[in-house]
Formats: sequence, C-alpha cells, structure tokens
Amino acid sequence: MNIHNPLKQDFLRIFRRQSPVSVLGPHKRAAIWVQGCEEGCPGCVVPESWDRADGETIAVTELADWIISQKDIEGITLSGGEPMLQAAGLGSLIDTVRRSKDLGVVCYTGKRWEWLGRTGTPAQKSLLERVDLLIDGPYIESEHGDLLWRGSSNQRLLPLTERYRHILTQHLAAGDRSAGIEFGVDLTGAFYFTGVPALKGFRAEFEARMQRQGITIKKARATNDK
Repeated sequence: MNIHNPLKQDFLRIFRRQSPVSVLGPHKRAAIWVQGCEEGCPGCVVPESWDRADGETIAVTELADWIISQKDIEGITLSGGEPMLQAAGLGSLIDTVRRSKDLGVVCYTGKRWEWLGRTGTPAQKSLLERVDLLIDGPYIESEHGDLLWRGSSNQRLLPLTERYRHILTQHLAAGDRSAGIEFGVDLTGAFYFTGVPALKGFRAEFEARMQRQGITIKKARATNDK
C-alpha cells in the first residue's frame, strides 16, 4: 500500500540555483532559492521569488544530483522565497544529499526560530533538525545594516549545531559586516547578483545606474548554472 508521508516530498519549486557561492554562509556553497513567499517584505532583493506559481519545478533527486556534482563546496544554503513553505521537500533534499556527501546547511527564513519550534508544522520542525545555521526573521527595510549574511538588524545568526559555531564566532570577532556580493551572467545571458548588499536600496540604485548606461536589467528566472 502506498502511504503518503507528510515529512517527504518528491518535487520542489525553485527560483534559482547557483554554485559556488561564497557570500551566503561559511566557505563555498551551493545555493538554492525556493519559489514562493508570503512575507512580501518591502525592499526584498528578490521579489520575483514571491509568486508560488512561478519558477521551475524540479525533482528532489535531480536537484540532489546537481548539488552532489558540485566541486569544492562545503555546504548548501537555502534561501528564497521562503524555505519553510517547502520544508518537506527540502528535508528530503538534505537527506538525499547527505547520503552521499557530508554538507552543512544554512537556511534563511522569515519566521522566528521560537515560532517555528512552538507552532511550526511537523515538516518545518523536521527541517530545523537538519539545519546547522539558521538565519531567521523577516527583512525590515528600516533596520537595514551592513551585517554578516543578513540584511536587517532584527535577523539573527543562530547556530543550531556545532558545525559553524566556531567559524561564526571568528567572523563576528573580525567585524559584523556584509560578506559582499557576487556578480555573474547565467546560461540565458541574464545578469544577476548574489549576496546581501551592505547598502539599503542597492538593487533599485544599481538598476537605475545601469539604465542610465543603456542597460536594462531583465527579470531573473530560474537557471541551471553549473
């Protein structure tokens, strides 16, 4: 008999994937931006990831194979969009990858860790058990700052395991400031940037400056960059 397991999911809907990324957590990482978010934070740098009907549907096994094939990465970063809306699929993804490769997991969420622990779904709580470093809380534009791996001062860096605790302490001791941003061009020829900008309103200002040079930034789409 085929019994549905609510803690597993065979497909994910994603906005983008990229590897390697060095500005969304410790070391080099494979980054997955899931599609769909209910927070709608003003000033979000990826509002294209909000619509749950948009993006690319991909099998968990295919995405896991892509992650495993990446060279010289230490971990995975889950961003969005809102990863907790696809907690079951992401939990399945992590389990599938870790059967082949010991990779750490950094996860962004607009939810607070306490709220997830108290009223989160079983799948959300299960995903938390697999996360090494949680970056929690919604982005608040008025509290934007030059901060490590996060955009506003209400957001927290929460080591849920010992994997990144020491390196997090080292980073913060050297200064709680942005890890910077990375620029690239995907296989479709679309230009993108990755990371948490130190400056408030960076995306709007960057796009305006590019337009003054005669360059129009098109809406980003899900990509299959290697």
